Amino acid sequence: MANPRKTGTVAAVLSAALVLAIPSLSAAAQEQPAPTPLPGAQQPWNDGFYFLLDFGIGDSKNPVTDADFGVDLDWSTSFGLGFGYRLGPVRVEAEFSNHFYRVGSLDLGLAAPFPVADYAGGMEATNGMANVFVDLPFAGRTRPYLGAGMGIARVDANYNESVCIIYCFSTSNEVVDDWDRVRAWQAMGGFSFSRGSGDVEWFIGYRYYETQDLNLRTLSGVAFVQEGLKDHSVTVGFRFLIN
Repeated sequence: MANPRKTGTVAAVLSAALVLAIPSLSAAAQEQPAPTPLPGAQQPWNDGFYFLLDFGIGDSKNPVTDADFGVDLDWSTSFGLGFGYRLGPVRVEAEFSNHFYRVGSLDLGLAAPFPVADYAGGMEATNGMANVFVDLPFAGRTRPYLGAGMGIARVDANYNESVCIIYCFSTSNEVVDDWDRVRAWQAMGGFSFSRGSGDVEWFIGYRYYETQDLNLRTLSGVAFVQEGLKDHSVTVGFRFLIN
């Protein structure tokens, strides 16, 4: 038969040891480092206000007119400034941009109002756009995005006579120097890349830009309607979070 006195002593010792061990186990559990995220796991991208810079280069569809001539456009360039706000996967921003289109020549018809066949010049679109973007699920510091925007564009057209001897030189004989204010819209998609803490990111993407048709006049007063700008371009830029 077990000695009650001895049994009680053993139980008391075990109880005291358990009481002392529990705080130590709890402290050890609290000191364990957080698990390291697996490669490719989602990383935080900072919310808040930001501003952006972007640059683009592209190619525009040659617009037709209701007159007996058409405009041949060469490559295009663009520059934009923007201010926006990110909340989770959604970004909204206001963008102010300038698109420049080099005019290679005018396609003249038999009844064209211009006397010679060599023309140059340019078209310029100054835009104010409201854009909305959705950042898609991503891994690590790379994230795809899709977006669209609408706004107003002032489109200036300047066509002038040129002399071409290997290279085309513009002369002072202008034939169109007019502008129109029209609605514009754009669709965008690409990839953003976060740097460091997520306060700075750069992006590369594709943009399709289009305006309404333009109502213009030649310097001699002949009114004509020109098809709106339709431009495909590659853009690169940076976003900077405002802390």
